[in-house]
Amino acid sequence: MRIQRFVWGVSLAVSAACAWSQAYPSRQVRIIQPLGVGSPGDLISRAIAQSLSQTLGQAFVVENKVGANGIIGMEACAKAPPDGYTLCIPSFSQVTMNPVLYAKLPYEPLKDLAPVINIGVINSAVVVNASVPVNSLRELMELGKAKPGQLNWGSWGLGSFPHLYATVLQNASGASFTHVPYKSIDQVVTSLLAGDVQVTLNTPGLMQPFVKSGKVKVLAIVGKRRSPLLDAPTLKEAGFEPPILSWVGMTAPAGTPKDIILRINTEVGKLLADPKFVERVLTPVSVDPTGGTPEEFGEFMRIDRDNAAKVARMANLKME
Repeated sequence: MRIQRFVWGVSLAVSAACAWSQAYPSRQVRIIQPLGVGSPGDLISRAIAQSLSQTLGQAFVVENKVGANGIIGMEACAKAPPDGYTLCIPSFSQVTMNPVLYAKLPYEPLKDLAPVINIGVINSAVVVNASVPVNSLRELMELGKAKPGQLNWGSWGLGSFPHLYATVLQNASGASFTHVPYKSIDQVVTSLLAGDVQVTLNTPGLMQPFVKSGKVKVLAIVGKRRSPLLDAPTLKEAGFEPPILSWVGMTAPAGTPKDIILRINTEVGKLLADPKFVERVLTPVSVDPTGGTPEEFGEFMRIDRDNAAKVARMANLKME
């Protein structure tokens, strides 16, 4: 009799879980985006929200919660009810770098966030002002060795992706650049075009118009493969191993029901496998789709944290 009751109880629990999954979503779902309107993560968030609204029959609405290097948005994500009605689309900086840079964060990504799916790698391009007398990454490193500290390397802050790669390439080659941190990406681009900084990293999509106009030269692509937007070798083809890559992914508050996570993973995975979606949404913002299971994304997040911590130590970054 006890065994029968146990089996009956398990059956009820399974049936309830299935019913919960089938009923989801029954109301509006918000997608928290910790970066500003127009950023690659924001554009991807809006495209995914539009698609999920159509396929799942309820509104998915993007809510930009910006500020403090994405900390405000990520805290809101981590502390939201884990009921499937809050999803988040953070990037490398908010999940991997913030725990390395800040001693006291109001969230711990590996504990407070449930991985849903790795959306993709955000490609970057190593670019120089057109006046710099180099045409390859090797030549840039040689110039950086011959004239130590005379070339300015622009970034949008300590620990930002361009700053980390300035450190990576200097350590790998023996070159020396002067790091010039700005407050925003726009400021870096303006300074690059004016020649106030000679080198930086940015997405191929953003750099393409300036390369076409002859104001900027592209030397290498930081990504898994060459970019369809700019004709340049990958960092690996140029002779340097990329220890870290920027990325964008989807998470939920820890404790969100697994069946809901799997349903969202499946729907977003379909988008990442759709060539039309990739061409329309991901390629213009320089993102190569990744996909995979929630477990694979979770393991990736752990490994990425370790790799970023090594690079941060190399850059002598100290926690704030």
